[in-house]
Amino acid sequence: MKPFRPIGRLVTAWLLVSALAATPAAAQDLVIRFFDVGQGDAALITSPEGKSALIDGGNHAGWPAYLLDSLHIDTLDLVVASHNHADHIRGLQSVVETTTVRYYIDNGIPASSAVYWDLISTVHTKGIAYRTATARKIQLGSVTLRILPLPPSDSHQNNSSVGILLTYGKFTALFTGDAEDSERAYWEANAKLPRVTVLKVAHHGSANGTDRAWIAAIRPRVAVISVGATNSYGHPAAETLQILEQAGVQVYRTDLDGDITVSAKRNGSYSIFTEFGGLDSTGTGTAVSK
Repeated sequence: MKPFRPIGRLVTAWLLVSALAATPAAAQDLVIRFFDVGQGDAALITSPEGKSALIDGGNHAGWPAYLLDSLHIDTLDLVVASHNHADHIRGLQSVVETTTVRYYIDNGIPASSAVYWDLISTVHTKGIAYRTATARKIQLGSVTLRILPLPPSDSHQNNSSVGILLTYGKFTALFTGDAEDSERAYWEANAKLPRVTVLKVAHHGSANGTDRAWIAAIRPRVAVISVGATNSYGHPAAETLQILEQAGVQVYRTDLDGDITVSAKRNGSYSIFTEFGGLDSTGTGTAVSK
């Protein structure tokens, strides 16, 4: 697990995202920030209307709340725990304690950890509207979040990850939690997924989080791997990186790039900023339904 980052680096991240938010174009854009939270996940979605959703909170207590405060965000319309492993929810504790949260969604499968029980207790104590993930659409201003169907009769946390397809005009992004082979196969068969502009790679780039059939089904243009530097799991797997490279997918990794920010327009065009590289690339993505 990567240690907590020094304040200097957090200030650098704050300056980067603040500069993006201050540009006239960004005020009309969808912005997705993939935070570098080490070996874990945390992504903040901000609609052009200023509606915000946080998907996962990483494994560092207090870190996501600090980042939200740096961005002057005191209200979240939605918080989603993709599943209830600590590397995805520990950081949500301080978020629900210090931020106004309108709705909280998880997979409805309790974990045995104190991290989970403390978090879910706080959600209820704070009076946050709790929902179990079911297949439905949620509007975040002009951005649509489609909750993908959960596989039936599966109590495995990874394979019950809450999948979310984001659509903003012709731009699409897919958030996959730690979904392993069986859940991704279920989505392929049942979720009617379009071509995806940006894919949040499942399970930190592990071999069981990506396969050729999956990439061929959703044909992402950009892949983001949220992963800790020098983690003990060997993530991302060489096999995963090879599959993405051979498919011509542009890959970003939080262990190498730091925070990764995607700014997208309704016409499908997008720009990608990285903490260490600034403006890295631009492109277009068109959502094509199967």
